[in-house]
Amino acid sequence: MIQRCLVHAQRVIRRYTTSRPRTDAGKTIYALALKLTRVTTLEQAREWTLRLHDFGQVFKTFLNEKTPVPKERRTLNNQWEWTHLRIRKAYNSLLHLSRNNWLFTYLKPPPNVPDPKRWASTTNSLEGGINAQLKRIADAHRSRSGERQRKMLEWYLHTKKQLPDDPLNIARQCNYGQDQLAKVNDLAEENHNKADQETGRPAFYDNAIPTEYEHSIGIRKDPMK
Repeated sequence: MIQRCLVHAQRVIRRYTTSRPRTDAGKTIYALALKLTRVTTLEQAREWTLRLHDFGQVFKTFLNEKTPVPKERRTLNNQWEWTHLRIRKAYNSLLHLSRNNWLFTYLKPPPNVPDPKRWASTTNSLEGGINAQLKRIADAHRSRSGERQRKMLEWYLHTKKQLPDDPLNIARQCNYGQDQLAKVNDLAEENHNKADQETGRPAFYDNAIPTEYEHSIGIRKDPMK
């Protein structure tokens, strides 16, 4: 089962319509999106879905209006474009979520759920809770490579479990970090602009042109004859 964060769904609509839409269709779809987070019962959810259906019927002609593509962008297969494309995208975004039943899953949790009241309609508790902590830790250790940072965050999440496993057993399963180290070495990109001291390979290119004269076959002091 999927529950779309209703706050993020509202932000998508605001990105298309802005917070001050000018057309009647834009004002209506934006107001409908704002009511998403106020739905607390199945009856209100059915009423909201009905209003979304009514919007599609009332503004059907408006949404289907087309405009000739300007000559500089016109091609053989691109002669017309939607006149109110952003309003169409806003409407289709909500329609897609509604048809897939991803908006009001929190109102009808499946049976045998331990605590149905804890089903939420937004990810605010995650964004302000565990996700914020992960972002702070990742930012504080941003010099670590991707695989090392991933493992660091995994250990942090492990400490937040209600019944964490024995760290020693986990370390044994990972060969005491050697498996992660091998992944880091495999994923690390080779810096070709750095001389390899082990093989004697020089850098592929230098950072600057020397200003002083160097006697070599590639540098001439006299004019060409």
